[in-house]
Amino acid sequence: MTERTTERTGETIRIYIAFITIAVFWGLSFYATIIALRKLSTFQVLQMRWGISAVIFLILIAVRKVRLPHRPAELKYAVLAGLLQPCVYSMFETPGIGLTSSSESSLFIATIPCMTLIFGILFFHRKARPLLLLGITTAFGGVLINTLFSPSFSAGGKLTGYFLLTGAVITGGLFSHASSRASETCSSMQITALMSLMAGGFFSAINALKGDFLQSIRLTFSDSPTLAAVLFLGVGCSCLCYLGFNYVIGRMNPAAASNISASLTTTVGVISGILFAGDPFGWFTLAALGLTICGVLLSSRASTS
Repeated sequence: MTERTTERTGETIRIYIAFITIAVFWGLSFYATIIALRKLSTFQVLQMRWGISAVIFLILIAVRKVRLPHRPAELKYAVLAGLLQPCVYSMFETPGIGLTSSSESSLFIATIPCMTLIFGILFFHRKARPLLLLGITTAFGGVLINTLFSPSFSAGGKLTGYFLLTGAVITGGLFSHASSRASETCSSMQITALMSLMAGGFFSAINALKGDFLQSIRLTFSDSPTLAAVLFLGVGCSCLCYLGFNYVIGRMNPAAASNISASLTTTVGVISGILFAGDPFGWFTLAALGLTICGVLLSSRASTS
């Protein structure tokens, strides 16, 4: 085995590990968020989640394990990525989910890979390979079936919630490309560190202006389920998942990487909902998971061909 082949094999393994990490943590993040929201407000959850992530990276920076990007060429897209997600994205997604049903919000969020592909074609001169289009469409079809045929699906919902979720989809699509461009000059660790520091400072400032900064900390550390949920979100979903996502998106077609992560996360989310939250299970669930997995395989093949 040549050195180049060994290097490719190692990178493939790291990509698989990253996707598994993303699927497990982001797939369970909705359940953890529900637990955290029992004691905390939306912005308090965001403050604690990203505050914990920011503290972790501050420690890594202090011991010189991470170097923040500082040159203009490095900061250009890294700062844009941090502004788009989690700062702007979270302000659309979190209240949007609260104003609609879980089935409606999952349907909207699942279209982020499609938006990523559209932006890639329109603004970043990326080619729309037929196999990639088929993979994204197939995966989205799986999510659509699982949502529309579920007994808990509701066609209602507030227009404000739909507007907010549409904003989250647009922001998520733009973020994928910003992170991809940032990876040309920054490592995934640098991008994730900058994102965490920006988000931690942003949401902490909002709660400080509202007078809720210290209360967020007190409420979190006075209730063990809330603390466990916030730690899960801060360490797993904010640190590990975004580190993994920024890693793979710098090595794959952004639309394909976004599609794979969204599809796997949806699959874990469906299974965890059935096991822990009592969500309905039926033929539509099996059909949806089958289509989602097929879409993931097609997208993976298109991104490497």
